[in-house]
Amino acid sequence: MKTILAVATAALLLASCGNLQKKDPPPKPFLGTKWVIQLDLPLAGEQPFVRFGDGRMEGFGGCNRIASRFVQDTVGARAVVMGKIDRGTRACDPSAQASEVHLLEVLQGVSSYSITVDLMTMSGSAGSLKLRSDPPAEAPK
Repeated sequence: MKTILAVATAALLLASCGNLQKKDPPPKPFLGTKWVIQLDLPLAGEQPFVRFGDGRMEGFGGCNRIASRFVQDTVGARAVVMGKIDRGTRACDPSAQASEVHLLEVLQGVSSYSITVDLMTMSGSAGSLKLRSDPPAEAPK
């Protein structure tokens, strides 16, 4: 009986150790991470991205540099409100320009976000955006 109990205990310990090694890495932080916006059709050249820090969002919309103030909740509800988004006036390819305008409309209406490992989804009244951290999270070993 003791042998069966010892074997069962050993099996449970091994199973729990295997589960510990396969856990996902912790989520990337909202603040300070470069978040590359995942477009259905990637643009030629530099991809749009945003970075949040110290109440200010800065990034690249696909044609122009973008910047805004933002307010983030302090209780962990993952709510965020964007101020007016300023952007440059550089002309570029019409498809990149259209993509930037759409991206800014969605970003302007964002009210919440969620992060799983290195993927962030921002959602609001104008739709949602999928973003990936740069660099992405390392695969679990």
